[in-house]
Amino acid sequence: MSAVRNTPKARKAGLTGLAALAAAASSFTGLMAAPAHADTSTIAATANAELYNGPCAHGGYVAGNHQSDSCDGAGGQAESWCADFAGWVWEHSGVAHTRDLSSGAASFYDYGRRYGTLHSYPQVGDAIVYDFNSSTDWASHVNLVTAVGDGYISVVGGNQGGGEGSVTGYNITGSVRTGTVVGPKKISGFVSPVLSATTNPSALPTGTLVKSAAGAAVKVIVNGAGLPIAGSDVSPDHYDLSRIVVVDDAAFNTLPAVPPSGTVVMDQSGGDPARYVIVDGTALHIGASDWTESGYDTRALMGVPTSWLNAAQQGTLASGLVVMDQSGKDPGRYVMVSGAALHISASEWTADSYDIRALMGVPGEWLRAAAAKTPPTGTVLMDQAENSAGRYVMVNGAAAHIEAGEWAADGYNTWPLMGAPGEWLNAAAGRPATDGTLVKGQGGASASVYVTVNGSALPVTAAEYSGVWNNGPVAGAPEQWLAASVAKPLANGTVIKNASGADSSVYVMAGGMAVPLGGADYSGLGYDKQPLRGVPGAWEAAAVAKAAPADGTMLLSPDSVTVWMVVNGGSKRAMTAAEFGTGGHSFSEVVAVPTALTAKLPTVQ
Repeated sequence: MSAVRNTPKARKAGLTGLAALAAAASSFTGLMAAPAHADTSTIAATANAELYNGPCAHGGYVAGNHQSDSCDGAGGQAESWCADFAGWVWEHSGVAHTRDLSSGAASFYDYGRRYGTLHSYPQVGDAIVYDFNSSTDWASHVNLVTAVGDGYISVVGGNQGGGEGSVTGYNITGSVRTGTVVGPKKISGFVSPVLSATTNPSALPTGTLVKSAAGAAVKVIVNGAGLPIAGSDVSPDHYDLSRIVVVDDAAFNTLPAVPPSGTVVMDQSGGDPARYVIVDGTALHIGASDWTESGYDTRALMGVPTSWLNAAQQGTLASGLVVMDQSGKDPGRYVMVSGAALHISASEWTADSYDIRALMGVPGEWLRAAAAKTPPTGTVLMDQAENSAGRYVMVNGAAAHIEAGEWAADGYNTWPLMGAPGEWLNAAAGRPATDGTLVKGQGGASASVYVTVNGSALPVTAAEYSGVWNNGPVAGAPEQWLAASVAKPLANGTVIKNASGADSSVYVMAGGMAVPLGGADYSGLGYDKQPLRGVPGAWEAAAVAKAAPADGTMLLSPDSVTVWMVVNGGSKRAMTAAEFGTGGHSFSEVVAVPTALTAKLPTVQ
């Protein structure tokens, strides 16, 4: 049972007409009703400062266009002025939309329905509406919550205490909520004020929930940013929807969408125990070693909505952003290009003007992973220094040179052009595309499809494309780069098998010939330590059918220490030591093959 002292005087409110207006959404999408509260210390202080004043203090209490003067609003006499007083306090505390209030207590209930701030439990600064009748839009009384304690609330109101009444305060004890009986009256609801347009929600403490008076969406303040809370976040993330600050619509909509770079965050629900640092709007994972080595453990750790964090992890740092290892263990500098961190050499740091860009620290583990990536296929690049007019397009790890005639003809001139450190670009131009990349000419003049294997491009038949490669994605490549890759023989020593799996035989390439490797040869010659690469079956069959390696191929078999050179279209001759060394051949060019191959080649002098 609730106890009350200084029972307020009952009063009748005039019909305001606000009931005819459509009530604003007061529920969070798919969830329970979402009440709200303002920054309320000023409201409580303003109300308490008026204690024991009568209706004519300050010349009368009045706020908004539709309120009468508490001193003489009833034909020159003091009117029932509880709503006048509550409206005056709200207006003098910077609350928004007080022009919607009238001298009727019911106007506060209508305010709560209009702006989505009507709720069931008291918060400091709330208006308490008693005995609301929806059919007549009438309420018996309104006063203000000035404190919420353990087992009680404190209220202050005007027109209380008998006669013309005065501003008095009292405590209501017990568990106070909508439906609580206070003397002869019953609480119909609590109405929170809407923060004024001059209030900056970014300045609210991290963890504060905010919503616009004009909508149902809810955000949580995290280091000055407003992060949206999805319906799926509320329960697991333990967001208390009874504690929401309602702010001006413009202020709500202009909240920063991401916390500042360097903010350390975690999943509010605790379902993901990892820690992340925000860099340029993206959540980068902080490895266990980075947590202390990079000093992240000394920063404030802030919970963020699970749905927001999941999305932020999927982002990529903007191209052109310059980053470094936050711990300083790696002194290198890197520039982000389409999700890859490209190393900047010391000479390029100033020559390419990277030194004038903002430098951001990132977790070392994350940086190492990003540095191992290459920009995705289709990224068009140039040397950041502009020392070269060359243009390149990434083809699965390789920077393929675009000839002048291909620049416009193949449409590369319409793609975004990104600068890359010259040393990195030169290295990428010398790398082959990753094995298994399906490619065709970007210009579309030929429908032929090829697959990259150890730097060569091998033809794929239509049947193999649909059956073995399952009609997979095909990357466009500059025609001249592709032609050079097609013309390039598969490197000696490449170990291959049929990509379809129809033939389990293993071969080693020697001068364009696929030489079969038996089980003993496969391991005995050390080929079991090398990558086993899948090749198109039709191409493999042609390579197996060759009678001998191409002239000039150097061979070594287990039966002898003699190095043989293939000559005369299929014969062999013994090479001398004098043919190797400076100005001559290299032993790295010699292919180890089974004895069966060298034995069948006739020997010549």
